[in-house]
Parts: sequence; C-alpha cells; structure tokens
Amino acid sequence: MQFQPKMRPVASPIVRGFFRYAVAALALAFLLVLFHSFTPSLNHTAVALVLVLLVISLAVSVGRGPSLSVAILAGLAFNYFFIEPIHTFRINRYEDLIAFLVFVITALVVSELSSRLEMRAQQAEARREELEKVMQQFKLASAQAAEAEGLRKGEQLKSALLDAVTHDLRTPLTSIKVAITTVRNAELSREARQELYEVIEQESDRLNRFIESMMDLAKVETGNLHLDSRTVSASEIIEDALQRADPLLTNHVVEVSITPSLPSMKADPRLMSEVLFNLIANAAKYSPLGSRIGIYAEVTHNNGIGFAVTDQGPGIAADLRTQVFDKFFRHGQYSGFGVGLAVVRGIVQAHDGSVWIESGPGGRGATVRFDIPSGERS
Repeated sequence: MQFQPKMRPVASPIVRGFFRYAVAALALAFLLVLFHSFTPSLNHTAVALVLVLLVISLAVSVGRGPSLSVAILAGLAFNYFFIEPIHTFRINRYEDLIAFLVFVITALVVSELSSRLEMRAQQAEARREELEKVMQQFKLASAQAAEAEGLRKGEQLKSALLDAVTHDLRTPLTSIKVAITTVRNAELSREARQELYEVIEQESDRLNRFIESMMDLAKVETGNLHLDSRTVSASEIIEDALQRADPLLTNHVVEVSITPSLPSMKADPRLMSEVLFNLIANAAKYSPLGSRIGIYAEVTHNNGIGFAVTDQGPGIAADLRTQVFDKFFRHGQYSGFGVGLAVVRGIVQAHDGSVWIESGPGGRGATVRFDIPSGERS
C-alpha cells in the first residue's frame, strides 16, 4: 500500500490579507495599552517616534496596506490619547495641530517608503533567483553544447541558411510581385511595360541562380558533386559566363584577355561557367559604377589553365582572404549570403584546382585567381 502524504490546505488571499491587518491592529493596540499605563511620564515626541517605528516595522513585515492603515489609526490614537484635550479628537492649540499633521504625514510617508523599499528588495531577490536559474540553464546549455558540437554547428548553419534564404528569396520575389501588380493594375506605356517584363525576367533568373547555387553547395558539402567533364576551351567558359552576367555588367567596363594558343582542358563546362559567373557577379557587386572588371585566362607555370577576375572595388583585407570562401561568411561590406565563393572553392577543388585572392592591379581592388589542370583527366 503506497503512502499518500496529506496535503495542507492553502489559505486564500482573503484570509491571509485579513490576518495581516489583524496583526497590524493588535500591534498598535498593544502599544497603546502599554503607553496608557505610563501616560504621565511619557514624552509626546517619544510616543510619536515609537509609533512611527511600528509603522516602519509593519511596512517591512506585513506589507503596504496594513502599514498605511496603522499609520492613519496611529495618528488618530496619538490625537485622542496624547494631544490636549485628551480623549477627544478636537485640537485646540495651533502647535498641537502642527504636531498631529507632522506625525500623520511622517507616518504615511515612512510607511510608503518602507513598503517600496521592501518591494524593491523582494524584486531584487526575485531577480537574483531568476538570474541564478538563468545561470544554471546557461551552464546546462553550455555543457550540452560542448557534448554536441556537431549539433550546435548544425543549428547555427540552419539559422544562417534561414537568414540567407529569407533575404535572397524575398528580394527577387518582392520585385517580381511589384512588377506583376503594376503591369496588371496600371495603365502603362509600351516602354514602361517592357521594362517591367525585363525586371521579372532578371529577377526570375536571379532566383534560378540562387537555387542552382544551393543545389551545388549541397552537392559540394555531401561530396556528391558529379563532373560531366569534356574537353573545353577557356574562351567557351568565359563567353558563357559573360552571357549570363551581362545584365550585371551594364554599368561596368569589361576587359577580357585570353593568352593566344591557350590549351584546352578537361572540365565540366557548366560548373566552370558557374565559378566564373560567381566571381564576375561579386566583382560587379562590390565595384563602383563605371569601373573596370578584368577577366583573364593564361597558362600557369605547371602548364595548367589559370583564370583571374579583377575589380576596382575596396578590396579584401589579407586576413579575410581565406575566410570569405567559408559558407555563410559575413563581415562588414562583404556580409551577405556567402554561398557563391563556397561553391567556387568546392567546384575548383573537385577539378583538382586551387583558388585564392590577391590584391588588384596597382594595389587597388581584388583579384580572384583559380587554376585548373589542362589535358586529359583520369
């Protein structure tokens, strides 16, 4: 047979409140009886101070309401028992009236201040307890995080991915929505309507590129990036990337330089074009309008094919030139989604190549280089 402990009944708020008021009233009555026994030898100032002390004690122990009530009752009792004429509430002398008012006001103010101090002390104690709980929860969370580092990184990755998807999907979708609404509801000229159609087309392409980048990143992360390699020339890759990036380059001067008699290479044309497109898009994004963007292809020292994209933007600090290839990397002016360069590195490394960043020509801007082996691949 299982023992069931008896539950003690919990007093209702009304009962507890009545008890506090009763305690306060009894304490005042006790003092008044005590004072009455020594009335001839008591100084009125001493009586007033003791009554104020009672009000303070009640404010701290039983709360604001009882102490305020006792302050009022104590003032009336002080008048009735100790101010001439006694045993009446009438006050004849002006100085006695002042003394009575000072006592009542002092008792009320002291009661209110004491109650507030007690309330603040209780609030401080509650905050301290809450802080202790938070600290315990924090320690527990830290311990769990230390034991599950991989899970925590996964949560951080999902958070960054959510932020990125929210921005990179919402922006083009908003543009498309506005353009379609305008075309549907407004009377537009043929030129204005054509411009809105171009906005819809460009933003749709942007969405498509975003989805492709996400798919490529997922393949890179899981090691499932399949290379549909064939023999391809650098000029083909550059031409395809420039065609895709054409809407982004309307306000820039593009310079293309390909070393004559450049050998072909064994690579996946679509993925190589994706690499070059991402680099061109970044150069256009961070370069001033009207600035020059350079695209170069040349033979490397080990007979590979070297590509470079230069811009005249603010450049990338030397200590960040490795981090910018990390997925979802964000820092200052280079904050953003961070998928593009992560995909670039994954595709280049899948082709047994390498990618890095240097200062731009003359120390201005940035140059992103990547090398791909030429010839047949096993």
